[in-house]
Amino acid sequence: MSIEITTESAKKAQKEAEWAYNKAMEKFYYSMLEVVFLRIKSHLSMEGLKKVVEIDKKRANNENLGVEFSQKTWSVLAEAWTGAEGLAMTKIAELYGLEILDLDISKIQKPHGNDSSPKCTSKK
Repeated sequence: MSIEITTESAKKAQKEAEWAYNKAMEKFYYSMLEVVFLRIKSHLSMEGLKKVVEIDKKRANNENLGVEFSQKTWSVLAEAWTGAEGLAMTKIAELYGLEILDLDISKIQKPHGNDSSPKCTSKK
């Protein structure tokens, strides 16, 4: 049984995947943050733990510092994920035998601002 792919069905599939991607990325960043923090904590010496506790106390007592620290953390996660995501996409695309002509490159755009991760965007 063969499924007929039309321009309309391809656009619908893109839009649904884009929506699901953006929702999943939000959850993924929180999971990645937790994993990275736990990994760091599992490697801390006594002195390292003291530093982390000290910074966390300062963040708890200074809302601006807490916000700034969080913004920097999200920016670092986005930067780290961009390279990993691109490599994973390349490797999986190779498994499918996809070539550059098989991709809608117009969907991949660099965002403006501090977040350095690529976003899927709808063409209007």
